[in-house]
Amino acid sequence: MASRETGAGRRRRRLAAERATEELTLHGRHRIALGFPNAYEIGMSNLGFQWVYRLFNREPDVACERFFVEEGEDDRRGPRSFESDTPLGEFPLVALSVSWEMDYVNLLALLPAARIPLRREERGERDPIVLVGGDAARINPAPLTPWVDVFALGEGEKLVPLIAEVLRRDLSREATLAALAAEPGFFVPALHGTRAEAADEGKVVVQQYRAADGAVREPPHSTILTPHTELADKLLVEVARGCSEMCRFCWAAYAMAPQVRIPAERILEVARRIRPLTSRIGLIATAVADHPEILPILRGLSNLGYHIALSSVKIDALSEELLGILTRQGERALAIAPEAGNERLRRAINKKVSDEMLREKVRLIAASGITQLKLYLQIGLPGETDEDVLDLVRLVDDLRQIMTSEGRLRGRVGTLVPNVNAFVPKPHTPFENEALDDPESLQRKLTLLQEAFRKMPNVTFRGMPVVEALWEAYLAKMGPEAAPILLEAAQGVPVRRLVREHRATILSVVRPAGAVPAALPSLPRGAFDPHAREASPWSFISKS
Repeated sequence: MASRETGAGRRRRRLAAERATEELTLHGRHRIALGFPNAYEIGMSNLGFQWVYRLFNREPDVACERFFVEEGEDDRRGPRSFESDTPLGEFPLVALSVSWEMDYVNLLALLPAARIPLRREERGERDPIVLVGGDAARINPAPLTPWVDVFALGEGEKLVPLIAEVLRRDLSREATLAALAAEPGFFVPALHGTRAEAADEGKVVVQQYRAADGAVREPPHSTILTPHTELADKLLVEVARGCSEMCRFCWAAYAMAPQVRIPAERILEVARRIRPLTSRIGLIATAVADHPEILPILRGLSNLGYHIALSSVKIDALSEELLGILTRQGERALAIAPEAGNERLRRAINKKVSDEMLREKVRLIAASGITQLKLYLQIGLPGETDEDVLDLVRLVDDLRQIMTSEGRLRGRVGTLVPNVNAFVPKPHTPFENEALDDPESLQRKLTLLQEAFRKMPNVTFRGMPVVEALWEAYLAKMGPEAAPILLEAAQGVPVRRLVREHRATILSVVRPAGAVPAALPSLPRGAFDPHAREASPWSFISKS
């Protein structure tokens, strides 16, 4: 019988398999532990995490090591760094990149395991400073304020040099926090107040790029290639930030606006340099095909002999040439996001896709040789009716028939995968004050869809559990008062039980009474509400 691999053995095996795309010295007097609050396979698939790791290690006299949260790993020594097996408590700065609200629980479980006092006011001079960055912190840092010393809000290229410069001053813990609090883009609850009352004009300004900066920005790309992720040995390259679509539910489109696009030649420069290390590349953006030079980029990568994967494809950007490049390299799967089952609801969410365009593009997809098409769809959107849900069924059936008829002509009948999520209201979007749909209504709609799609040949349904929608919506919009519930989750109480036992509290956040304040009775649906924004836990986050 094969012996069970230890955590140390797994770490050595993974380290041995890694290949760096840039030489990193990992030597420096000022040490940082950079963590991803989830498993290695997930953290190393996250381009933002990999990019910040590179940026820190480019800084003079700074050495940055990684750490991850491995589920079920029994290491009584506590969490340790990936590179040197050093306990986290020995690093002056422990930084975490949090991309998803669901990982808050892992963060809170991690600190006690690392013997770092959980509450920030209990930490002393010998304890690490706990810093959190990443998309989730940028959306709404309020839930984590009882435990996090510093939040870094914005792009790594703008914030990492400031962090490194402060560390090189060799200040005390208290003075380091004060120095970071004085820099743009940093939120220090102990000094600014839990709602940034003492910050400049009561606001913390996110540090991000302007549209014109894309011309000179180095394309963020993988620092390390590894076979031990779902994206095995794939070079990830970000081609743009933000999205021109501006769907009213999408945090990335509004919080990252304006869109920042990197020129094709700069992307191809990176691809040429790293081509000896891998033949696989993935292009990253909210809507990759929205890039105005997407075809020159794809042609260039194809000429370099890369197998290309796209993180997402905007429906109206699909073309015969784009699909031809993908299918000639053997690609047989694609994902698009119609979101809703009819034009009326798509217009309401600002999704500029007609039924006619959708059918035309799916016919083009099927004709190209794509045999698996994933559809990102939502239920519970603002203004949705039962008829709209039935239109989802009709839409999927129409697209299935198009895929089937085109496939039969070519001898390869494809599969349609409707991936149905519940609409979750997110901060910084025009729909931030909308209510999550009633849980019983969501379950009824999911059951209806599951039963309808089960009867359709060549259709594989995937639906979001309602309990997950409730928990994610709560995590996205809660404030510091949610601390007791988060602590229960960190102590291992299952989410299903938490949602059941704290149902009234959770519903009061995700389904608040009165979507539009009485002072603004004429405010159109999907418009930013300044009165509600001012009262929200994330009101102090500003873009300018």
